[in-house]
Amino acid sequence: MPYEVTLPAFTGPLDLLLRLIERAELDITTIALAQVADQYLAHVRALEAVEPDELAEFVSLAARLVLIKSRALLPRSPSAPAAPVDEDAEQLAAQLELYRRFKQAAELLRVWHESGRSTFARVAPPPLTIAPPPASYRIADLLQALARRAQLQLPLEPEERIVLAPRLTVAEVAARIRARLERAAWFDFSDLLTAQPAPEEVIVSFWAMLELLKRRAIVVEQESLFGPILIGRGESPIETSEADEREL
Repeated sequence: MPYEVTLPAFTGPLDLLLRLIERAELDITTIALAQVADQYLAHVRALEAVEPDELAEFVSLAARLVLIKSRALLPRSPSAPAAPVDEDAEQLAAQLELYRRFKQAAELLRVWHESGRSTFARVAPPPLTIAPPPASYRIADLLQALARRAQLQLPLEPEERIVLAPRLTVAEVAARIRARLERAAWFDFSDLLTAQPAPEEVIVSFWAMLELLKRRAIVVEQESLFGPILIGRGESPIETSEADEREL
C-alpha cells in the first residue's frame, strides 16, 4: 500500500506535502518530522518486502526536510543573511522530480527488455552491388582492373612502417616473361608478382607487359573486365633496349 503521512496539519502522500511546502502553502515549522519518521517505520514493518529505491527516496527527502526545518527554527544573528528556505524547498522538489524521471525511464527500459524490444548495432557492412562488366573494354579498362586487384592484394602495413623494396626495371620484368613463356605457352599476369607485391612492382610489371605487347613480342587476353590477364607468345622475340634498363 502507498505510504501516506497523517499529521494534525496535513494528511496525504509525501510528495503532496513537499509540493505544499514548496509553494509556501504549508509552514514547515508546523510539521512534526519525528512523527513522519515514526509513521514511515511502521509502514515499512507492515510490508513483506522493502524496495531499496523507495527506502533511499524517503531517507533523502527526510534529510532535506530536516535541513529545511532546522534552518527555519534555529536563531540567526541580525547580520546573518536569511537562510534560503524557499531555495531548499525548490531544490528538494527538483531532486524529487529528477528522481521520478529516472525511475520512470528505468521502468520503461525494463518493460522493453522483457518484451524483447532490444536493439543491436549493425556489425556487418551493407552488401556491395557490383554492376555487370561492359561488353567491350580497352587497355585503360585493363589498367583499372589491375589497380583494383593490386589494392586487394596489398597488406595492411603497421603504423609509420617504411620498407624500402628493391627497384625493378622493365628489362627485369621482360626477362621474367621470357622465362615463363619458355616453359609454357600461356601464364597468368599475377604469376609475375611476388606474394605481397608493392605498388611499384605492380606498376613496372604492367608497364613492361604493355611495352612488349606494343612490340608484338607477346599477346594478351582477358575474357572479362575483372578476370585474369593471360600472357602468351607473340610474333617477335622478346628483346630489351638500354631504355628498358632504367628504373621507373
